[in-house]
Amino acid sequence: MHLSLTPGKRTTNDTSFAIEMVKDCLSSALDCGASDIHLQPRRDQWEVSYRIDGVLHLVRSFPRCDETDPVARLMAIAGLPTYRNGAPQEGSLRWQHHDGSERELRLGVFPTVYGDRAAIRIMEDRSSLRQLDQLGFDASTFAELQSVCQSREGWLLVAGPAGSGKTTTLYACLAHIATAGVNRSVLTIEDPIESVIDSISQSQIQQERGMTLASSMRAAVRQDAEVLLVSEIRDEETAEAVLSASMTGHLCFSSIHAGSVGATLRRLVQMKLPIYAIQSGLRGVLCQRLLRKTCVDCGGKACEACHETGYQGRVPIAQQVLLSGNSVGEKVFAALESRRSANEIDRLLSESGIPTLHEQATRLVAAGMTDEAEVFRGLGQPNER
Repeated sequence: MHLSLTPGKRTTNDTSFAIEMVKDCLSSALDCGASDIHLQPRRDQWEVSYRIDGVLHLVRSFPRCDETDPVARLMAIAGLPTYRNGAPQEGSLRWQHHDGSERELRLGVFPTVYGDRAAIRIMEDRSSLRQLDQLGFDASTFAELQSVCQSREGWLLVAGPAGSGKTTTLYACLAHIATAGVNRSVLTIEDPIESVIDSISQSQIQQERGMTLASSMRAAVRQDAEVLLVSEIRDEETAEAVLSASMTGHLCFSSIHAGSVGATLRRLVQMKLPIYAIQSGLRGVLCQRLLRKTCVDCGGKACEACHETGYQGRVPIAQQVLLSGNSVGEKVFAALESRRSANEIDRLLSESGIPTLHEQATRLVAAGMTDEAEVFRGLGQPNER
């Protein structure tokens, strides 16, 4: 994995260097299928890293020069004021790739001791949005997700750390509902909008105007919406608003940063949601991760096809627990009432016959789809939560 720009083509004190460096970084990242680009200033150099299949790789470094600043170049393209040094800034830009496609990029600038660093998120284009049957879930998880999408009320929480595919799963659910042949009013409240889906209404929060996740949710229920998505449960107020909507005839979807089903449920209780209300509104929890797949071209030994990483593409694993109308749900809520810990709830689910993430990952290793090193990277030790 490398950038085509060479110091011999442009020296770092050449006034065109920043322009060429930015152009090369963005084009090369798109060619590699990267999801993020990092430009990090160090004492004497710039470091360029790409996130590919969820893992950050250092791609190249360039000597620094006061006359050329690639972050300032990116800020100019995004229309951000370059005179506001020392303050975090965010913006967006569109980039024309050499294959003729145009991609939207989200730029975040953050001050460091050696100057502003940049993190660039490469947004997926509309044509790359996946349907439910394209996510790679096992047959049982796929069928349960379909069942939830056909429901008329309730709340599905998708849990996992950053970069575990939560938004992709939520968008696939909405796309499935939008194309199911039954006309339903679908409205989303997001921060930010990651991709645009035809035939649904999407809104982005604007904190400076008082449009928060919670206030937007309360207003959304008066828009005659049947299906609602709140991109993330961050606080008590938002959780309360979504739970309330799920109990008043709305089908709700949200994500939450939690490591397991047990941790998700304990988090809701810690947000002071009554357990009886959670039991009434929460239809299910889907906890997921993404594991890199062993490269089929080199068998994990590293080759050009996998950019010398040994991995190519990712596969999801998920533990989905539907909580309404079954004995598992009754056991789980009884455990919550008894103030059982997250680990104890997860153990209860395993004893009820619901495979853990580690058990599913072990099956993938046995099938040769990934390896133990990747499982450890993505999940840690089996007893870690």
